[in-house]
Amino acid sequence: MSLSNMRRKGRSTKPSLAKPVDVKDNTEKYCPVTVNPRHTRKAFKVMNELRSQNLLCDVTIVAEDVEILAHKVVLAACSPYFHAMFTGEMSESRAKRVRIKEVDGWTLKLLVDYVYTAEIKVTEENVQVLLPAAGLLQLQDVKKTCCEFLESQLHPSNCLGIRAFADMHACTELLNQANTFAVHFVEKSES
Repeated sequence: MSLSNMRRKGRSTKPSLAKPVDVKDNTEKYCPVTVNPRHTRKAFKVMNELRSQNLLCDVTIVAEDVEILAHKVVLAACSPYFHAMFTGEMSESRAKRVRIKEVDGWTLKLLVDYVYTAEIKVTEENVQVLLPAAGLLQLQDVKKTCCEFLESQLHPSNCLGIRAFADMHACTELLNQANTFAVHFVEKSES
């Protein structure tokens, strides 16, 4: 049916929110969706630049004597812990300063930097404080990275300690790997 016929029969010619239809033959048109993989990275880079210039920051996170400027929306988008804190009925949802007592300032700074940059360096020196803090803030990718780092460090001299640490922090896969490593080491030493 042509547009002029539609007008004569009283049908609307205004665009609707319905599926796109080819006016000529009533078949759906393919409309490709373009996804720019750099878009999110660029947006987070700009937000981190704004944070470093103290622009549009709406919260200061405090741990020990370390104060970290941030944007609630960014923290809430990346951490279920902060999402619950800032979107619920907690007093922190309206606060300009929020104190986190369970994490030391240096570790919290590393994790907030990660939220903005998606970059974190896990080392022998920081893994034992980083993993529990990532668990608390529910930053599962950081927790997983810490577990993978510890798994790569498994050695007969530390496998039982790593096993206990994994058990304490509910790192099931790391716990299983440490158990397997310990059993394999015992079997090797007995043969």
